[in-house]
Amino acid sequence: MNSSKSLHFCVVLFIFILLMGCSNAFKLEKTAPIQYSKAYFQNWTSAIKIGSSGYNFHIANLTPAKNVVIDSVFFRNLKGRLVPDKGKYVCQLIKRDPISKGHVLNTIKDFPFEISNRACVISYREDGITKYFKINNVIENEGVYYENGPPNMQ
Repeated sequence: MNSSKSLHFCVVLFIFILLMGCSNAFKLEKTAPIQYSKAYFQNWTSAIKIGSSGYNFHIANLTPAKNVVIDSVFFRNLKGRLVPDKGKYVCQLIKRDPISKGHVLNTIKDFPFEISNRACVISYREDGITKYFKINNVIENEGVYYENGPPNMQ
């Protein structure tokens, strides 16, 4: 009976350690070596014949420390690469592919963060280690309609 209890304990301990390791993979930093003035987004849709939709995401005046490389944004169950553009970092998050590409919904099933619709998470690499930082109060600007589909931002 003792051996079955110790086996059960070992299995439970193994699962606990495994889950702890998984949860640490997406740990949010309390502070980040990043400065910015504001984060904002704009919904966009295209004509029915094209059928795509998404968000244009911007982080104004984003200045990372010298040893930091900005990577991606997680927003509303989507993930996209942030790229520098005229003093800010931008990303075009495509929520639904055009009809010509199968009209697939691109949301992440197992989104790694529990955040509100007005928050995002920025991933960055500091000294080669990937870290995550949450930004609250993301501003929503007026949406835009692209008759011929969104312009390619990258």
